[in-house]
Amino acid sequence: MTSMLDRATAPEPVHEPARRPFAARGWQWVLLALVMAALILWPLVKLQARVVEDLPGAVRGLAAVPDLGQIYLDTVIIAVGSTAVAVVAGTGLAWCLTRVPRRLYKAMSLLPIVPLLMPSVASVQGWSYLLSPRTGILNRYLREWGIGSGDSGPLDVYSMAGIILMAGTILTSFVFMFVSASLRQRGAELEAAAAACGASPGRTFLTVTLPMLRPALVYSTAIVLLLALGQFTVPLLLGTPDRIDVVSTAVYKVSADYPVDYALGGALALPLLVLGIVVILVQRRALRDERRYVSVSARSRQVGLTTSRWALVPIVGYLLVAVILPLVALVSVSLSPFWSGRIDPSTFTLDNWVSVWADRNTVDAVTTTLEALLLTLVVVLPLSYLVSVALLRRTRVPGVVRLPVDILSSIALCMPVSLLGFAFLFTYSEPPFQLYGTTAMVVVAYVTLTIPFAVRPQLSALTAIGPEYAEASRVSGAGALGTAWRINFPLVRSGLGVAAALVTIVVAHEFTVSLMVTSPTRRVIGSLLYDETVNGSAPDVAVLSLLMLAVTLVGIGISWAIAGGNTVDKI
Repeated sequence: MTSMLDRATAPEPVHEPARRPFAARGWQWVLLALVMAALILWPLVKLQARVVEDLPGAVRGLAAVPDLGQIYLDTVIIAVGSTAVAVVAGTGLAWCLTRVPRRLYKAMSLLPIVPLLMPSVASVQGWSYLLSPRTGILNRYLREWGIGSGDSGPLDVYSMAGIILMAGTILTSFVFMFVSASLRQRGAELEAAAAACGASPGRTFLTVTLPMLRPALVYSTAIVLLLALGQFTVPLLLGTPDRIDVVSTAVYKVSADYPVDYALGGALALPLLVLGIVVILVQRRALRDERRYVSVSARSRQVGLTTSRWALVPIVGYLLVAVILPLVALVSVSLSPFWSGRIDPSTFTLDNWVSVWADRNTVDAVTTTLEALLLTLVVVLPLSYLVSVALLRRTRVPGVVRLPVDILSSIALCMPVSLLGFAFLFTYSEPPFQLYGTTAMVVVAYVTLTIPFAVRPQLSALTAIGPEYAEASRVSGAGALGTAWRINFPLVRSGLGVAAALVTIVVAHEFTVSLMVTSPTRRVIGSLLYDETVNGSAPDVAVLSLLMLAVTLVGIGISWAIAGGNTVDKI
């Protein structure tokens, strides 16, 4: 007979937990995949189905577009040119950052990111006041100094070169972020060895540093090229006087006509969609063997490198060109009773600010913009959090669901924004979801565009914290919502803040969709600003540009509140 002691010490049989069937453990992730598909794929598929349905009409429409070949050629020239400017400038700034004195490194590392906070519309308007051929501030000074002759020039921002340089300047910060992050992860041992062998800093950069940066350069070049192919703000505002059109502006003009020829608009943007997919495939092929570029060190990047104060000059110069000069121009024009190209502080007045703010259209546009931004954050942060959880390898998400969610969360990056905006206009202007003219349509468009930017910071934060805390919470009896609210959210708070900052920046820079999905009775600041650019006065346009910057800073402030600290230096 078994004794009482034997019974007390006998191990309990181990019961393996029953594996739940797919229907019990995967339905919520299938629902998430369906929501993502409805947001991103449905508008695109519906638009392309319209193109196929009316293919003869689309072909006739394309044949009737004036200078169609020139439009595609200008699109490629601007995209390639601005990408080259951004890659060269962004890589150079990242390299200069490694050479600044160590005590200044922290402050200098933030300066090239500050231009991201400046809405692209505001930057373009500021430079139009600086380099307009007749009334540009800098052009007037240059003519007074004997550079150039007559009453126009010598510089012209309304030209192909001006568009390429302006677009490249705006995109430089994106390249800097990727390349600078790659440089921080790599030690300086190889560069120090090259210097010890007698190589100059320039030769070391070309033969050692640059080849090791290939993954960051390929990735950033692909992202910037995709953004440049869909460039809209700069060609629209600077290309119109010289009749320089790109695909995005051509699609916008189709959307502005009535009745809208959706088949023609979809057919116009289709080559950009194909080109975007090709860029992504080339990027993946170029980075297929990442082990060739592994060079992570525990030493500080600046250990062993020669530093110099001269490295500060390009960084401060970029801030001057990208932010300070256009901001000074906007403030000066907004305070002038009328704009003649001269800054005269004795005539400064706040009358323009008072008149613009007294206009009911301005108040409504600012209110709608803030409301759309807040609602976008409320929707996209939880949605992108769920996507991030689904993408974690440790979560029990079926593979047949994880892969589509991964693709859907990134697909908006390779889509031309003009195509997405046109698809939103087509999809949500008719039943069953007739949202045109409402804030809801703006929010849906912003959420779809910003999902890729909100997912990556949260996914990185979730990956870093590990599964232990969440598992301990579940063992203690907490449910999924309780674990997420009490455990995961506090731990990924900084990731949420960075995601909120990126969403704000994308919304602030987004001009294409804002013009396409808003109606005359429901406008955001961007659409109102464009109307004033076409029909209003320069001081009023400057005031609206500064208001757009203020709304962006409000969004950044919200991201700081979410993160509990500075989010700009974590981007």
